[in-house]
This record gives sequence, structure tokens and C-alpha cells, in this order.
Amino acid sequence: YMVAEANYGGRVTDPWDRRYIKTILSEFYTKEILEDGYVISSTETYKIAPEGDFQSYLEYVREFPINDETKVFGLHDNADITSAINGTNTLMATALSLKPRTSESSGKSQEEELRELAESLFAKMPQPFDVDEAQKKHPVTYNESMNTVLIQELIRFNKLLTVITKSLKNVSQAIQGLVVMSNELEQVGISLGDNRVPDLWAKHAYPSLKPLGSWVADFLERLKFMQKWIDEGAPTNFWISGFYFTQSFLTGVTQNYARKYSIAIDTLVFDFIIISEHSGIDVSKPPSDGCYIHGLFLDGGQWCDKEQVLDEQEEKVLFYEMSHVWLKPMTSEEKDNSKHVYTCPVYKTSKRAGILSTTGHSTNFVLSIELPMKQNDTCAHWIKRGLALLCQLDE
Repeated sequence: YMVAEANYGGRVTDPWDRRYIKTILSEFYTKEILEDGYVISSTETYKIAPEGDFQSYLEYVREFPINDETKVFGLHDNADITSAINGTNTLMATALSLKPRTSESSGKSQEEELRELAESLFAKMPQPFDVDEAQKKHPVTYNESMNTVLIQELIRFNKLLTVITKSLKNVSQAIQGLVVMSNELEQVGISLGDNRVPDLWAKHAYPSLKPLGSWVADFLERLKFMQKWIDEGAPTNFWISGFYFTQSFLTGVTQNYARKYSIAIDTLVFDFIIISEHSGIDVSKPPSDGCYIHGLFLDGGQWCDKEQVLDEQEEKVLFYEMSHVWLKPMTSEEKDNSKHVYTCPVYKTSKRAGILSTTGHSTNFVLSIELPMKQNDTCAHWIKRGLALLCQLDE
């Protein structure tokens, strides 16, 4: 406790990181470590050295492999692939930032290509949502908090959409000499040319690690999701990745339940039912309480739909699309805490890190979902695997 929570863990603000630290240290802070041959990883390579002098310890350590296997840290072999991809992306991003910004000697100039790109992106952007009209169709009522969630989301997306369209228009005009090319517009132009999301947009947007092309496509899908909500009413199955501020949606779900049954909202928790093809649950119809969600991805493992438990990843398959989940509100007293489950954090991006907010959670953290495990598996196994659910991938 002193090391994991105070001496070292006291410097770690994220509770999920502290959970990982405690899990790792539990393998070392144990009586069994005093025995010769105690294995400190899932492989037989790393064992506690037999008692001896200082020189014997040095010789023992020299026999260890030069390159550590991923299993030493409790990770899957796919972690090597993820590490290589991250290293390559960092290298390519650095090389891209060093490329010359001069015009081409033949064909279209860089300015012309940038102007065409800005104009093509501008043409894809729809008009801002008519919030007043949406409020008329979906008025705020006591028993339907989702209408409030919708209006708040429309306001946030409108603000971001305004920033995007204004900057794209100004970049195009600045290249033509119609407005002054400010430092901010220049940075927007450089980012567009490098296929990166401009910092100006990211500052007003939700967390995302996608490149420009994928980011724009994802942004347009979110707008379509909101427009369909306006036109056809609240969906029966919510795309949880499509929200700007996901916590407001989760609060709306619990608030509807609390008002329906006159229960204090701070006594409510979620129960989680993973919906399989054989569960007999029709996600095309709304549940009696709570909501259905989809759009999550498993990182560090996969979901076995047949056995309804977590399972190991396949080789060279890094992410898996998660089954639909039923978020079912209930009081903490009603919840069955005896289930053999892994408490899985849900993050908005694969970076997992974020800014610590006033709620005590990272801005990248959404909620934790309990996923059933095999009887022989332990929480420590999946914690070391780094198993988490992501709202979006990096591509």
C-alpha cells in the first residue's frame, strides 16, 4: 500500500493507472518471493535468483534475454505490433514536419493544392443545426432528459462546425490574397497539408487521434447521427461514440430512470448486459429501462460471443468490435456484486490519457463496464493485458 498508493502511487492521478501499479507490485510484495525459483512473470525465464554472493547475482542477471518479451509485462504478443506502429507513426510525423514548404516547380503549386483542399472540405460541411426548431420538436420535459442531451449536443456541434467552416473559408481567401494570412490561419493551412487536424479545430472538438481525412468523415457521421435523431426521434440503439460529451448522455439515462421511479439519482449504478445473437433481445426496440449502446472497440482482448466471456486476442488482430451493451440502471443495493467480471474502463481514444477534470476523472475516460470472464481467469490477468474499451480507433 505504501508504495502503490503513497510513495509512488501518490504521484499518479489516474485511478486506473494506480490499479495497474498495485497489480504489478502484488507479484513482488509477497512472501513467495523469498523462495528460490519464484517466477515473477508468465514465462519461466525470469525467476528469483538462488541465494549467493554479489557476483553470482550479476552472472544470473546476465543470462536474461537482451530484449524482453511482452509476456514479461503480462502483455499479449500483439503489443509488439502496437509498439512498432506507434514508433513508426512518431518517426513519420517527425519526418513530415521537416519537409520543405516551398512551391512545386511544375504542376500545381502547394498554395493551389491547399486552396482546393480547403474548398473541398468546406463544401462537405452541412449547415449548422436549427436549435430552435429542434427544441420545438423535442421540448424539454421532466420525464425525458434525452431531449436536453440532444439540444446540448447540437449547441456543441454547432460551435465546432462554425470554427471549422470559418477557418476553411478564411484559409482559401488568404491564399487568394483577399484576407490577411495570420499566424493562426497559417498553422491551419500547414496542418491541412500534412493531413493533420488543426490545433484550432482540436481545441474546440472532442478527443480524437484520427488523421484529417478520417477525422472529417467521423465528424460528418456524428452530424448525421444528430440529424437523424432530430428527424426521427431518439434512437433505440445509441451510437455512444457519436456524442461530443458522452457523460451528459449517461447522466440523461440515469436521470430518466430516477424520475420514472422517484429514486435519488446518486444511489443509482449501471448493470451491464452484453447482447449476443442468441440472447433474444431485440435492439431495434427500446428497452423498458436504460438504453442499448454500440460503437465500442476492445483493445487487449476479444469478446467470445458464443461463451459470453472475455478471450485472448488472435495473432495480428489488434482491435475487435464489441457487441451491443444494455446499460441498465438500478440501485447499488439491487446490483449483484458476486459476478466473476472484469471492470473494464472505457476511453474516448487509444491514448487513454487526459486532463484531470473536476469530477476526479480524466477527460478521456467515459465509464467502466463489467465484462464476464472465464472462471480460470483473474482480474489481474486482464489488467496486465491492458484490456480496455475504446470509443474510436486511430484510423
